[in-house]
Amino acid sequence: MTRDHLPKAKFLLWSRNIFVWVALFLPGVAGLAQDLHYSQFYGAPLHLNPSLTGIFDGDVRLMGQYRNQWAQVPVGYTTFTGAVDVKFFNKNVSDGFAALGIGYNHDQAGFADLRLSNFNLNGAYTKRLSNRFYGSLGGQLGFGARKWEADQVTYDNQYDAQQGTFNPDNPNGEAPSQQKLNFGDFGLGFNLRYQVKESYEQIDTSTGQRTKLDFGMGLFHLNRPNQFFIASDPALGPALGRPIKLPMRFTPYILADLQISKRFDLIANVAAQFQSSYRQYLGGLGLRYYINPKRNEEFSIQLGGTMRFDALTNDSAIYPAVEARYKKIRAGFSYDVNLSKFNTSVEGGVGGPELFIHYIFKSYKPVSFKPNCPLI
Repeated sequence: MTRDHLPKAKFLLWSRNIFVWVALFLPGVAGLAQDLHYSQFYGAPLHLNPSLTGIFDGDVRLMGQYRNQWAQVPVGYTTFTGAVDVKFFNKNVSDGFAALGIGYNHDQAGFADLRLSNFNLNGAYTKRLSNRFYGSLGGQLGFGARKWEADQVTYDNQYDAQQGTFNPDNPNGEAPSQQKLNFGDFGLGFNLRYQVKESYEQIDTSTGQRTKLDFGMGLFHLNRPNQFFIASDPALGPALGRPIKLPMRFTPYILADLQISKRFDLIANVAAQFQSSYRQYLGGLGLRYYINPKRNEEFSIQLGGTMRFDALTNDSAIYPAVEARYKKIRAGFSYDVNLSKFNTSVEGGVGGPELFIHYIFKSYKPVSFKPNCPLI
């Protein structure tokens, strides 16, 4: 390496160092460690709102969702969510039911492998308010862990200007920090369901009874757990010794399935995610066609698209999506087309493929058993 190359090499190392610490700690200052997000937010209902636990037509629901974004740059994100929720009926209670769910989230980003793992327990109670309205209240208890790999991070202090090379044995000059962080978490939510099918009616797909509307909001991190990797130590001074609280997250939404004919439904979903200064808005439309609309034998294909806008970064994305439903299975796929300026600077693009799948177990009750809050 010639002397002319030394400033450039040092600048690259310095830039990489700054980028790592921005990825690790700057989000803690401006909307610390924003939660994982999905373009198909409706595919992970327990992440959207714990009161959506049990809001489906069936007894047990298995769910999985996977997302990969920014794979062409050193800060690629890989996200996975798995969940299961179960309804509990009481034959002596005809106007309500309880539901429990468990979930797991995993998110990994960047060459420092900044990881989040979260286990959560969700519970909700749904009560019929009238023949077409149902109200749900839910809560979430979680345990989270964050981790990053220090040996995969380099610092500008480790650049040897005399040798013109990077020396990992040089001290990095950074304050000591822990690589693991464990925390408890707590959230609440409410949901209101409207459906055209009344509680006492048998569903008839030819009369518009597939129409339903859910709207509500989830409230997460109400206890605001600490997210600062540098351990609290008075010797480090007040700037480094105080904890950084995870901001609360609020997720209002509307999920609408509107039957417009025997074989066609119009799908409209909107949601927002507010977390400190972070503001994300999503809205989309889709058209579902029923190849077979017969009850319990449904087979449908759905095409649509959604737009996402992040107010903090002034970035936006559009993503076409396709979804299929066959009896007990629901699966969807989307691909983000990022419209930010960053997208044009990366060869190969920075789109994000995303896939979700649901499987519902539904038992058939005897005729003598009166269904509790029969949701569609």
